[in-house]
Amino acid sequence: MSVALGGLTACAHADDKRSPQELLESADNHYEIALGSAQTGSFDDAKKQLEFALESVPAHGNAHYLMGLILLHEGRTIIEFIESEMCLTDEAADEQRLRADELHRAAHDSFSQAAASYDENDPSIGRAYNSMAVISLYFHDHERAQTELELALGAQFYMEKFSALANLGWAYYEQGDLVQAMTELRQSVLMNPDYCVGRYRLAQVYLDYEMTEQALEEAERVISDERCPIQDAHRVAGIARMRLGQGAGASEAFQSCLELAPRSCLANACRQFMTLAADARPPAVTDAE
Repeated sequence: MSVALGGLTACAHADDKRSPQELLESADNHYEIALGSAQTGSFDDAKKQLEFALESVPAHGNAHYLMGLILLHEGRTIIEFIESEMCLTDEAADEQRLRADELHRAAHDSFSQAAASYDENDPSIGRAYNSMAVISLYFHDHERAQTELELALGAQFYMEKFSALANLGWAYYEQGDLVQAMTELRQSVLMNPDYCVGRYRLAQVYLDYEMTEQALEEAERVISDERCPIQDAHRVAGIARMRLGQGAGASEAFQSCLELAPRSCLANACRQFMTLAADARPPAVTDAE
């Protein structure tokens, strides 16, 4: 993290008599404590420590970034509970979604402040822009996401450009530009062949582009990797197998989709597809009596 010491005194409380170096050391200490708390799941403690860090150094990029990660995690946890664990559709769930939206907006603000705090040559600035884009995609604000991703990809020392490329590809996909989506996602998995999200998204694009065999190949690579518990990859594989006339294989894929999260909204879709796959299977051949 790059922080100009000369600007710290004016940013801190006027009655704080500590030197700029002391303020920075205090902020760094609170940040390190917050990082440890976050890693153990003590998010409230982590946020309190980050508030202390930002009181000392309001332009502490890493503190802003970690705050964004925590807020994003809290927002995602709500969405996962509603959609992946229970598939809730009642009024209370609508209220929870509003809360999740608020947390995502707050996370975007934190990531934005982090990006503004980092020096342009700091490797973390690309990470901050990419995280901003993740939230823009959550809100389906594709224009803003693309702007943020271009900034991430333009960051000279950003080491995870494969993630930004996968997000850029998904932005194009959600806008219906399958060719450009395919281009960015292929580049993403070329840069990092083990990046599960990029490969799953590429499988989905192939499926929509009627490249069924390629879609199945990419989806199966995700499914076979124990590091990639992506439920929707099983749905993609199942649909691809249905199109290829592999009814039994399709049913197995949809069954594994159900087993990963039986009460999720996606499981309901897989359950419907499994019925279709069963209906499409030819009758078993038995010996004549």
